[in-house]
Amino acid sequence: MARHTGKSRGLGSDLSTTDQLAHRAAAAFAKGRSPSSSKALEDYFDRFPLEIFAALDGAVANMPPAGQQQALAYGYLFLLEGLLLHLRYRIDRGYAEASHLVAEFQAAVAGRVREGSLALPMLGLIVGVLQQAGIAAAPALVEASVELGDQRTSSAVEVDLDVVTKDLVAACGGDPFALVASGAEACHAMPQEARIAMVVGFASADNPVARAAAVLFLLDPSPEVRIASVGALAQVSAALSPVDVRRLIAFRDWRPEPERAAIDALIRRAREAGVDPAPWRAERVEEILATAVDGSTSQGLLVVSPSGRKKRLSSILVKNGIADAFVGEEMSLGQTRSVVQRAVVEGQMAPVSRAYLDCVVCDQLAILVAGGRVPPVGLLDVAESVGATGWGPVKLEFDVVVGSLLAAVPAATLAPPSVRAILARSGDLVDLIGVADSWFEDDAEVSRLSAGCRGASRDKRAEYMLQVCISKRRGKWADVLLATAVWLREAAPANRRCWRDLAVVAKAVAEGRNLTEIGLMVRIALQTVDCLDANRRS
Repeated sequence: MARHTGKSRGLGSDLSTTDQLAHRAAAAFAKGRSPSSSKALEDYFDRFPLEIFAALDGAVANMPPAGQQQALAYGYLFLLEGLLLHLRYRIDRGYAEASHLVAEFQAAVAGRVREGSLALPMLGLIVGVLQQAGIAAAPALVEASVELGDQRTSSAVEVDLDVVTKDLVAACGGDPFALVASGAEACHAMPQEARIAMVVGFASADNPVARAAAVLFLLDPSPEVRIASVGALAQVSAALSPVDVRRLIAFRDWRPEPERAAIDALIRRAREAGVDPAPWRAERVEEILATAVDGSTSQGLLVVSPSGRKKRLSSILVKNGIADAFVGEEMSLGQTRSVVQRAVVEGQMAPVSRAYLDCVVCDQLAILVAGGRVPPVGLLDVAESVGATGWGPVKLEFDVVVGSLLAAVPAATLAPPSVRAILARSGDLVDLIGVADSWFEDDAEVSRLSAGCRGASRDKRAEYMLQVCISKRRGKWADVLLATAVWLREAAPANRRCWRDLAVVAKAVAEGRNLTEIGLMVRIALQTVDCLDANRRS
């Protein structure tokens, strides 16, 4: 992994690329906009992970009261989050050096806290960045955070929990989803006991918004927090609101099977106390966009729905389950069109149907539940925003889906000679231009296996990767190809040939066909070799 220390032109020869990008992000923040994503920015995040330290230095130096440029400080924090997020991606793919670098970063932050050069407000911002990047706080950082918190409260009088809760509710505008996000961020670098104490406090507080937040914490990633929340809510079940009960019913099946009985008991107690579930609001959806499925099995979904005279954008990211989901702020029609157009052009998103959205979400919920996990609480917010009353875990079976696609394919197309021709030319399917560029393998195991063929030609190395690596992951690639065929049928129904051919390829991969006979799999192997070469050069 490389560190960029050279100078960049544009804002001045004395500015590094990190400084320049931070200034650009600051300019966007100053205008009330979010910084624009771009391929160049993503490349920066991917190639220069060591710049996390420069981003940290920039944020600390410019944030008041130490500095005088708050927007610039947030520009550096924006870069820090992107860099850490890409490091987390590498951690997920098994790269040990990424784990070591994140550990080194957290140790550096903890060291600054102990030496007194990093105050609590800035620590809170950095911890928030870690949380947004999906990186757990290291024990050393948790310990330093606790010590700093103890120093601030050592001489303070005992805290009035009700007053604190009311202040938090007011700060979140009475929105329980915002309160959950704020609470999760505040406790990210605190011991598990602090998170549990907060949830129990919300449940027992004489405040309906706090209780609503405690209900939402039943979708916390931590089983211990979920157990504490349901136990505390059981003591105040009669005080739950009709909306609380509706939400309990809505996400009951989103939780692992062993945890559902406690939810059932909570719903039963509330209804026995006379609390009936509130009806779902009649929400409409105006437009739904979806990306194709990339090589890491990720897919993005964007939903446009009306909100009075304005619009709201809801976003869902799926990757081996629901990875993220949130509802954005209200936007004008012009702002909404701008975001949607950028999603189509830059994100290669295409219009899909409501049925498609529902099937994808339900399938990904089934993956989560099967693994004993729960979706992010933002999925409930999205469900309420788009009126998705029927989302629940329903697995899409490969044979059923591929069978439904191939049922629309003429019998002559499925004859052996035709199938062989389809497989051979599949690497050049027109509708996959751009879509398949992200189809390659990139993780620690692949990197290790590639060492066995260094020095060979590109084609020979691709053949080797097909045999020793990709063939063992044919199930994953069959799923990616089939999901893309379904997406293409939604996105370009007039062009039947591509999605039909891709369904044929997906079936052949799943059935164990020799991958060297499938042009698209050869292309994936070649792109894997190119990716590994690029990683070594950087």
